[in-house]
Amino acid sequence: MSEQDKTLHQILTATQTETIVCRIAEMLNIPKYEAFKRFFTSETYSKFRTPGSIMSMLSDQAIIQEFLKS
Repeated sequence: MSEQDKTLHQILTATQTETIVCRIAEMLNIPKYEAFKRFFTSETYSKFRTPGSIMSMLSDQAIIQEFLKS
């Protein structure tokens, strides 16, 4: 994966993270900051942010479901 591809991946997943965190907060009825902390420290997030991972190609809902399962 080229450096340009890695940078693009970082930008796209950073933007998607915001949507995912907001949905987690809503589903769990917790503050967005708490949802961010939980998601950011999860194994799901680690896989999601890894360039070239399958997790980064899934829909928001699929990522949220994976997070909630773990």
